[in-house]
Amino acid sequence: MIPNKKVKILMIRQDVTITELSKLTGYSRPHLSGIINGRYESERAKKVISLALNKDFKEIWDNTK
Repeated sequence: MIPNKKVKILMIRQDVTITELSKLTGYSRPHLSGIINGRYESERAKKVISLALNKDFKEIWDNTK
C-alpha cells in the first residue's frame, strides 16, 4: 500500500494538523495516521477525511485502491 501524499499535501496547504483533523473527523490521531500512511484500510474513514478536507473522495483516494 502506498502512503497517500495527496492528503498530506492538502493538510499542509490548508494548514491542518493531524490533531485538528482528528477533532474534525472524530477519529484518533493514530488511526488517521494509519489510514493516511496505508497501514489501515477503511473506506468510511477515507470518506470522512475527504469531507473534512473539502475534497472529492476519488480525487484523493482513487490511486490507493
